[in-house]
Amino acid sequence: MFTAIAIAANGLATQSKRIEAAAHQIASMGAPSPAGEATGAPGSPVRIGALPVGDPVQSMVTLIEAKMAYRMNAAVVAVAADMIDTLLDAYQPRPPDERRK
Repeated sequence: MFTAIAIAANGLATQSKRIEAAAHQIASMGAPSPAGEATGAPGSPVRIGALPVGDPVQSMVTLIEAKMAYRMNAAVVAVAADMIDTLLDAYQPRPPDERRK
């Protein structure tokens, strides 16, 4: 169960990076590059998965994909937490009014 939480937490971090990169790409579309900044210069953001490179439609699709993947990883964490609660309740039951809802 803890492995599932660790994997989902890694997925959450990855999707956060995808969302940030896609949002940055959408926000910077049509903006001129600052003077002296070379394309692909060292220190530029790392591409994760199929991040867009200028296409507004693909940027929005990537944003929606990352949002859905983030939700799925969050659901995995919630299910794993419920499983741990159930396991703990089997070991030492709690009164109904103290259980998580």
